Amino acid sequence: MKRFVTRARRLAILVAIGFGLALAVPAAASAAPPEYEQAYFNDQTVTINAIEVHQSEGALTHAAADFYQVVYPPGTGLTPQCNPCDHNGNGVDPTDFHDHVLDSVPGTGHGEFNPLWHVFLIQPIPGMEAAYAARLPVKSEAAVDKLIADGLATETDLHFYFLCSVVNGHAAR
Repeated sequence: MKRFVTRARRLAILVAIGFGLALAVPAAASAAPPEYEQAYFNDQTVTINAIEVHQSEGALTHAAADFYQVVYPPGTGLTPQCNPCDHNGNGVDPTDFHDHVLDSVPGTGHGEFNPLWHVFLIQPIPGMEAAYAARLPVKSEAAVDKLIADGLATETDLHFYFLCSVVNGHAAR
């Protein structure tokens, strides 16, 4: 009887491992590699990688780090970091010409850093495009906040979250 229990136990373990691998391998094989892009943090350019996560209402409310997508108005002659980047895959539109501004990075003592980022879209208020463009590029959260406080921009919560790390600039090569 003891031998039968041991064999049954081994079989159960092997089946569990098999199911675990069957579930894990397709997920890993279908995962896209991270995208590498430039971003600003406190007037410095950093390289980031972006990994999309499942968007689930309420499950991502603990994302503490703010990620600002600062849109460039058309016709400014300025070159944003994304020129264009069609992150949504919906075809190129005006929001695809933008910079990325981070509110925190690891190792700076800024208490908000979290690898799960909450995306906010920053756009000029209609009629204020020239004054808004005159301040581009904005390279810090403080500069983003000033655009909004001065009545030049709106901030829209996109209710979109993703994993993002600040990486060595050579990682993208």
